[in-house]
Amino acid sequence: MFVIIGLTMLAGAVMLLLHMWREAHTYVVSEDEVELVHLPTSFDGATILYLSDTHERLLKINDVEKFRGKVDWVLIGGDVAQEGISWSIVRQNMSLLSSLAPAFVVYGNHDKKAGTAYLSKLLENSNIQLLQDKSVFLHKGKEQVQLVGLDYRSKQGQLLFQKNREQGRRTKEGNSTIVLVHDPLDALRLDLDVDLVLSGHTHGGQMVLPLLGPIFLNKAYRAVSSGWFSLKRSMEDKRDGKMLVSRGYGTNHLPLRLCCPAEIHLITLRMPTAKSPDHL
Repeated sequence: MFVIIGLTMLAGAVMLLLHMWREAHTYVVSEDEVELVHLPTSFDGATILYLSDTHERLLKINDVEKFRGKVDWVLIGGDVAQEGISWSIVRQNMSLLSSLAPAFVVYGNHDKKAGTAYLSKLLENSNIQLLQDKSVFLHKGKEQVQLVGLDYRSKQGQLLFQKNREQGRRTKEGNSTIVLVHDPLDALRLDLDVDLVLSGHTHGGQMVLPLLGPIFLNKAYRAVSSGWFSLKRSMEDKRDGKMLVSRGYGTNHLPLRLCCPAEIHLITLRMPTAKSPDHL
């Protein structure tokens, strides 16, 4: 009797491990339409492919080809490398992503540990623009959206936004701004007033139990473990910005996931309904 119970428990444990391994090596495509208050008319319907935290997971050609011709920009939220892994993995991932559309990336904590001297050259050779406390403009016709990339644990972020305001980059109606940052707490710490923040770092907790949530995730990240969040801090807060925290594509520590599938994001930018040409 005890032997049967023991074998049953062992079989259950093996099946659970296999399920967790499979969940870590597949992914879902999370598609969202996001309204941005200051979005220019020509950007309505523009699409962003966003992913973060690839780590040592290798992108396959089929994973990328399905997005070819469907995206305007590729944004990468950091941790594209990891200490000790082969640089060939990073090179293939970055080359595949940059082949889709103009691509931009920020550093994550594991990128810093892996070595940014070599990584920066690899990104440049892969035709991916590194935004290290830097802003650029995305263009559609004569209109533009500002893209700001913040370095991991940035000490210059506040100065960067202050400088942008002083240089008069905000138009009379307000300039639409997207922020790319690895750690969502960095964005919250800076108390940003922007349209959209794209972040990662948490992996969604990687191991999530019903009722208990992400059991191994640091408590500081529990409130923003994954998904969409408002940048409002109170009912009186007038900000309309949104923040996405991705569950990421790769894994950290163990190549396992539970109730927390890896994801790639396909984000369609939209003007607010009241502002769209059909409602003017």
